[in-house]
Amino acid sequence: MAPKHGRRESRGTGRGLLIAACVFIAFAVGVLALAMTGKLRPLVENVAPGLAGEAAQQSGQVADGQAAEAAQALEPKDFSDYSWDELSQISTKIAAAATDNDGLAIAQEYNLADAAGVPVNETREVVLDDNTLAPARIVGFRHDQRADGSGVAGMTLMVSMLSEQPMETSNTNQGGWESSSLRAWLAGDGMALLPDDLASHVVSVSKATNNVGVTSDVASVTQTADGLWTFSAVEVCGNITWFEDEFASEISYTAGLDAVLNAEGSQYAYFSAAGVTGETGGPSGALALTYRGSARPWWYRSAYPLNYADTSSSQYFFRASETGYPSSVGDASTPSGVVAGFCL
Repeated sequence: MAPKHGRRESRGTGRGLLIAACVFIAFAVGVLALAMTGKLRPLVENVAPGLAGEAAQQSGQVADGQAAEAAQALEPKDFSDYSWDELSQISTKIAAAATDNDGLAIAQEYNLADAAGVPVNETREVVLDDNTLAPARIVGFRHDQRADGSGVAGMTLMVSMLSEQPMETSNTNQGGWESSSLRAWLAGDGMALLPDDLASHVVSVSKATNNVGVTSDVASVTQTADGLWTFSAVEVCGNITWFEDEFASEISYTAGLDAVLNAEGSQYAYFSAAGVTGETGGPSGALALTYRGSARPWWYRSAYPLNYADTSSSQYFFRASETGYPSSVGDASTPSGVVAGFCL
């Protein structure tokens, strides 16, 4: 028979274990309570930093996934109802499309292009930093190449007018667009006029321009990288024959001048659909634009390439007239309207 004190010892051990279990449970409950209030967070992080880091990483992945899903779930609405961030998201999708037709299908899905693939004929007001209201519209899709070489920009827009500025304060077109005062102004003060939620989404693109001035050599057309830029004559008017039409019968005619202008890009879909040519601003008067309620001529970035009769003609750039006629010239040092193109 087992000794009595052995039986007593067994009872005492069981009672001790029960007490220990109760204490442990109470401690665990207290720890849980502290954890829920956040007071134990430093302790948890010190005891199990690996587990805490893993949890944070999983949380970040979930957040990224949710953000991606939110972008994919963007609902179609009118052009003017999108935020600039939303338009930037859509532009990124258009740029990522496998083909131009696929890109246009995305633009149509989001009500930014009509059934023919033309940008919708709608504008939205941009409140500039000087409190001027400037309408913005889409002029093309997948038209411009990003300056960083990463491919096309999904969407090109036009804002008119930002200001009135001279093209060149030195009264010459020598050096063309690349070295012009207006290009420098757009990169600095011009960009600063845009609201931050727009400016933060502008992407730099490559623009082809005669960067010499007076020339009949197409090799004078080189690339610049620009966030804001003025349109070239051919980007607005399409194929140009201005010099052939005016000077072909004269001894002074120099071949190649129209070729220089036509090498500065290609016409945007908006201007083409509006009926703009080198001879007309189209039936809708698409080129008749105003600044603060008053009609103004506005600059193209295309320098006048002919040194006609004397050297004074080297001071001109092309522009659209205040009546919307597509072809006029302006003295580089005389202020004209600044209609800016930009890409998202």
